[in-house]
Amino acid sequence: MTDLVGNARGVSTVIGVVLMIAIVVVLAAVVGSFVLDLGQQQPRNAPQVAIVADYNKQTDPSGEYLNLSVGSGDTLQRDELSIVVSGARDSSGNDVSLTASPVQAQAPTEIRAGTELTINADHFSGVGPGEHLDLSEATLRLVWEPDTSEETETYVVYRWPDPSTR
Repeated sequence: MTDLVGNARGVSTVIGVVLMIAIVVVLAAVVGSFVLDLGQQQPRNAPQVAIVADYNKQTDPSGEYLNLSVGSGDTLQRDELSIVVSGARDSSGNDVSLTASPVQAQAPTEIRAGTELTINADHFSGVGPGEHLDLSEATLRLVWEPDTSEETETYVVYRWPDPSTR
């Protein structure tokens, strides 16, 4: 019986060492997660929206226009959306550029089903007197940028026309 009591001291030393190692491992994991910034906020998922486009090709002085109507989907914040148009021209074939944001000018703060936006010559610079807006070769992208910081990704939530139709 005295042999068991004599060996008990060695067991408590081993248990102490194991506990110290466990504490060091846990502390290293906590410090490592902060150093590697694993606790950083996860990016938000891009919103899902159904948008219906109504393209009207006119040759009167106001030119062509494109109506976008939100049919259904997630609610979008106006300040997180922008429109990018490339390939827009005037009736003479000269490039024109989007200068006014239809989203900021026309949309309510929260964009949801039923919201409509119109993109027309009033939003572009370079459409001269007697010219009209030509969107026949243009591409429009509705871009969602959830945060204004440089590290934030941007997402195209709608593209007109559908690339498969060109």
